Amino acid sequence: TTMPAAPTLPPVSSLKTLEDFTKAVSTLFEPAPPLAKALFEAHEAKAFPDYLSVIDAAKDKIANMNAEEKLEVINAHPRIGQKDAKKLSTFSKMEQGVTEGKKLSAEEEKVLEEFAKVNEEYEQIFGFKFIIFVNGRPKKDLLPIARQRMKNTKDQELSTGIQAMLDIAKDRLKKVKISGGAPQTCSLFGCNVM
Repeated sequence: TTMPAAPTLPPVSSLKTLEDFTKAVSTLFEPAPPLAKALFEAHEAKAFPDYLSVIDAAKDKIANMNAEEKLEVINAHPRIGQKDAKKLSTFSKMEQGVTEGKKLSAEEEKVLEEFAKVNEEYEQIFGFKFIIFVNGRPKKDLLPIARQRMKNTKDQELSTGIQAMLDIAKDRLKKVKISGGAPQTCSLFGCNVM
């Protein structure tokens, strides 16, 4: 039971089809067809120089989506504490500390049960999933944050969730390998070829 290795992405300049672009972008954002399509159309019009530019463009693309598309994008992310590891992407497994076949402690089971209730209540209030940049924090530390955020308005939560998605994508970008060409390092301020 080992943690999966971070994925490798092709250089963004090599992505010439919607299918290839969607596959690469889904690694950073989770599979969200409306977002991948909007970003690919922008890429076709003016090629993105790197993945950080793709992530930066995503914020504007999401802002210009209709409500149904925004929900599809935000709901592409898995629930915090989702038990079925087979339904999680490689990055989601890493971020949530999920290892297939790992036996959970009684405390971990209790936290997951509590999160299932909190997720359900949150989704009943807002109509979409609770999204947070986990950033290595234990799930038990996220429960009070989820409960606190239930006091926000739907617009506040949609905005917070979308910003969390962008933060998650930037964090994932720091961890991927870009195949071919020179290696690159990425930070919140951009990517540099080494």
